[in-house]
Amino acid sequence: MRSYFEHSRTPSLDELQSNDVHEAWQQSCRSGKKCYDLSVSNPTIVDLPSVYIDINPLQSAISARYQASPQGLSVTREAVSKYYQDENHIYVDPENIQLFASTSEAVGALMKLFCTPGDEVITCIPTYPLLDCLTALECVRLIEVPLQDCAGEWCIDFWTLENNCTEKTRAIIVVSPNNPTGHCIQKYELYKLSEFCASRKIVLIIDEVFAEYRFNNNPELVSQPVSVQCDQGLAISLSGLSKVCGLPQHKLGWAVFGGEKSLISEAMARLQFITDSTLSVSGWVQRMAPDFLLRRHEFTSPCMDRMRRNLDTLCEISSMPGVRWSVEKPDGGWSACIRLPGCINDESAATFLAQNGVRVFPGAFFGYRENQPTLVVSLLPPENEFREGLMRLSELLNSFL
Repeated sequence: MRSYFEHSRTPSLDELQSNDVHEAWQQSCRSGKKCYDLSVSNPTIVDLPSVYIDINPLQSAISARYQASPQGLSVTREAVSKYYQDENHIYVDPENIQLFASTSEAVGALMKLFCTPGDEVITCIPTYPLLDCLTALECVRLIEVPLQDCAGEWCIDFWTLENNCTEKTRAIIVVSPNNPTGHCIQKYELYKLSEFCASRKIVLIIDEVFAEYRFNNNPELVSQPVSVQCDQGLAISLSGLSKVCGLPQHKLGWAVFGGEKSLISEAMARLQFITDSTLSVSGWVQRMAPDFLLRRHEFTSPCMDRMRRNLDTLCEISSMPGVRWSVEKPDGGWSACIRLPGCINDESAATFLAQNGVRVFPGAFFGYRENQPTLVVSLLPPENEFREGLMRLSELLNSFL
């Protein structure tokens, strides 16, 4: 029988049902007992200072005359350029910056720009399970290529990348710092990635939303924006206010284009045909963005301090006698990964923890293989709650294992 939704790009209703971990967590929350959410990634609900918003400029920004701009207001793009100059002493031409309402919207627009239905995009896993949704909505097939895991050190597997690249491959998407592994692209990886993509006329897309948050000062790690450090082919870096300023509710993201000048010019022109059809970025947030970016350290500094202390706590507890799990130390990002003994199913472990009032994500959600059982925790929770939750997690894991 014909259905209204037989051609829908959305999953079936069965696939849209809650998973076991979420259901167990909801039941624990309803029980009234003390619960610890060690998965929280919303920076506005973890008692961190927020970027101060002056009411007078805000009122002016809201009441300003509307100015339609497919690329985004020049004052905003200049502020993004200044942010990179101040942060990493790297110049970004404001004309090579495109504004979006979010990095997710940017990915969708880039799929429209480079792909037709049935084309393929490669990404490296483990990684945050959102790209599969974004690509599916654009009728693009996502190919997941595992990162190499060398005793907890992650790197890009170029041999596997080569073997998964086909005539339909249009882009490679890399997240740096990766969510959840914390892996950051190293200089030699960028050189090989850039050469690999340029030789095949594949665009390199780098999601850099967590680049502000680095635990590792290794000079071999590439600083942001990665795209402008590519002198061949076409590369695009993505970021936004959500992580840079801890303001996910004020929807503003951007894409920075790098590579060959002729390719950048054509890509920008074609992309503005797409963005002109929606003009999705609010005028007020574009006008406020320069002030937000100048004040970003009001959020990023206390956030980074808390995450460093929480990571220290996690490492401290993992080294206690009798603990049978270990910690992968990330290069950057908002998460840390707990590696379990190889015989454990991490979804079962996460469900058991949720049933007993501790919420974490199983590595399977991010593409960890069965022989890599992992639990993913956020480093954002308040420190006392994080320590208490970890102690409870440790007790529960010992009984589970």
